[in-house]
Amino acid sequence: MVANPIDMTVLEKDDIQGLLLRGHGQLSSASYLLYAFTNPAKARHFLQVLVPKVTTAAEKPEDTAIQIALTYDGMAYLNLPDPVMQSFCREFKEGMTAAHRQFILGDTGENAPKNWNWGEKSPHFMLMVFGKSPEALQLALAEVNALTSSHGITALHVLPTGMLHNRKEHFGFRDDISRPVIRELLKNPENAQEETFPAGEFIMGYKNLYEEYASCPTVPAAMDKKGDLPPHPDDSNLKDLGKNGTYLVFRQMEQKVHAFWQYMKAQSKDNQSAIALASKMVGRWPDGSPLTLCPARPTPSLSEANDFGFWQDDKAGLKCPIGSHIRRTNPRDHLVTETSQKDSTEMAAKHRMIRKGRPYGPPFVPDLNPEKMITRKEDNQERGLHFICMVTDIRRQFEFVQNNWVNFHKFGGLEHDADPIIGNHYHNESRKTDEFSLPQYPVRRKLDQLPNFTLIKGGAYFFFPGIKALQYMADHD
Repeated sequence: MVANPIDMTVLEKDDIQGLLLRGHGQLSSASYLLYAFTNPAKARHFLQVLVPKVTTAAEKPEDTAIQIALTYDGMAYLNLPDPVMQSFCREFKEGMTAAHRQFILGDTGENAPKNWNWGEKSPHFMLMVFGKSPEALQLALAEVNALTSSHGITALHVLPTGMLHNRKEHFGFRDDISRPVIRELLKNPENAQEETFPAGEFIMGYKNLYEEYASCPTVPAAMDKKGDLPPHPDDSNLKDLGKNGTYLVFRQMEQKVHAFWQYMKAQSKDNQSAIALASKMVGRWPDGSPLTLCPARPTPSLSEANDFGFWQDDKAGLKCPIGSHIRRTNPRDHLVTETSQKDSTEMAAKHRMIRKGRPYGPPFVPDLNPEKMITRKEDNQERGLHFICMVTDIRRQFEFVQNNWVNFHKFGGLEHDADPIIGNHYHNESRKTDEFSLPQYPVRRKLDQLPNFTLIKGGAYFFFPGIKALQYMADHD
């Protein structure tokens, strides 16, 4: 074990890209730009020029911010040494579109990469540019375009993104309420009112829930010629390329808003019943009120409530169905595979992710009122969510949730149910996943023939490096 004089519980914010600790919510305009390098030497020089412009977590940008993430193919294009490239995790090296990974993630049928707008062939890197206004964003993008063009970099896709009314997503539901709290960011974590997580679950170079340092990319010490990288905490022969970085999972998810509300309407006697059914599928009312706390009707005072569980209050799912979206993506304290509330809580905690996504496309109706969306005609506009999560273990966190909870048709003792909102609903394949079960007493109700309310239109696994790691990648020969 290498002695490290640095207090590992203090986050090195000046070496962490800002988005990892901040959502840049005050910068409401944004664009995600996907690129391909065309020349290794020019690519490294581009990084040298870019690094001083990258926004760190120590900054509080008021006008603009810029972040960068690279795919495995992009890092290979920089001609990084083979020992460095081989030190990345298998999931990152293989990429999101590997054949067996398509099955793991449910990216088959309509969601197969061959049907995507981008990502079947991996981009090399992504720039994430944020602005406080459309005008500020355009000025930042002009600077970015000049920089990439001067280095022979090819622009592949531009993905505009932004914010929707009242922090809602396109189906009309309050989003981004349940967020893991990083313990090291709190002044008095022992007094926290909600569950906290060690930084190592989301940021490399710090200890995780297992009291271990997450597996991270490394550089043989002899190859860090300038000595810029920190030592690896467990091996004196290595430098830590991952320190203060993370893996970034990006999924562009198109939302079929008209189809969603028409399905709810067809299964219901009136508009209010349709909204109640949609809320059962989500697990919250449109205003964010959790069904477990207010099953009969939304309660405005609970619109941001997140302090609740299922084991004691709703084990059978009579309030919030077991197969609902929020119970699949964060089962909290109830998993039928565990024998106690404590075991369930600990298991669920090991698969949490920090989400940083934003919606794209115009709202179906300006105020995202479900009653108006039910009666509105299809407008054939594309809209959806740029799902982004940050994790230190792609397999244990993102892929586990996607495979075992979101798409597994027997989750929670169910039979033919995938996640009703973001799951892939198979009708005629080897498994049937197009049902939704509504626990009721004495007889449950089952809906079937759910269409896919969301479709994957692109995606990739990225490395979201710390500043020192970026500098190493820019300077290495």
